[in-house]
Amino acid sequence: MSILNVEHLSHGFGDRAIFDDVSFRLLKGEHIGLIGANGEGKSTFMNIITGKLEPDAGKVEWSKRVRVGYLDQHSVLEPTDTIRDALKKAFSYLFDLEQEMNEYYMKMGDASEDEVTAMLEEVGTIQDILEHNDFYIIDSKVEEAARGLGLADIGLDRKVDELSGGQRTKVLLTKLLLEKPDILLLDEPTNYLDAEHIAWLKRYLTEYENAFILISHDIPFLTEVINLIYNMENLKLDRYSCSYDEFLKIREARKQQIEAAYKRQQQEIADLKDFVARNKARISTRNMAMSRQKKIG
Repeated sequence: MSILNVEHLSHGFGDRAIFDDVSFRLLKGEHIGLIGANGEGKSTFMNIITGKLEPDAGKVEWSKRVRVGYLDQHSVLEPTDTIRDALKKAFSYLFDLEQEMNEYYMKMGDASEDEVTAMLEEVGTIQDILEHNDFYIIDSKVEEAARGLGLADIGLDRKVDELSGGQRTKVLLTKLLLEKPDILLLDEPTNYLDAEHIAWLKRYLTEYENAFILISHDIPFLTEVINLIYNMENLKLDRYSCSYDEFLKIREARKQQIEAAYKRQQQEIADLKDFVARNKARISTRNMAMSRQKKIG
């Protein structure tokens, strides 16, 4: 099932092109590593698919009702919240459902038998959603994720406005993981994490049942959690269904093929020029020489 379709995307800044007729498709459960040299447009691509940036041409289409989570370091946290408060907001939609369920219970006392039956059906549906999403063990889930990414060491009752920039980024990442969206968009998530917390995040992403797109300069980390590679290079976005090491071998082989083809082309041009130079003055071969001269412009 396709979650995201990008078709014929083109974009640039001023006279500099970033993408030229790029297409991309994300399927449910895919773990994608978005790679490429600095300046090739990885973060620009993220900004385009999240709607923060309008492309010059092309179409970006998300499937209906998909929940997208983007690690945006410019997101605002409520300064009066504690770390625990901020993390529990990952489950806001579940708390809203609980409130809705409680309102149904309050209405049942004054409702008819048919109305009660209908409300009980709604309550049952909500209860199933709450249980499926571990609503009744939210506190333990918050504490587990906080330990995994080092927030427990800071203290979950610490106010958000007392945190450093790196600590705030940890809070945003932890909250995002707790939200467990259908698609995670992660741009350098290992920044501000030490080896222990990177190891925890690696395990989490490896087991993540939903899809994600990951940008990371930490190649050992990236290679262990992805199952697909999209490489940004020369205005294009190419898909590789292989490991990172295999991708490097394929790219090197293609590079050598291109270089060999270019050398053959240059040799052919040199041979033609030499033929023309040697035969241009000869009457008997003049027409043939002029014909070959046209070939090389």
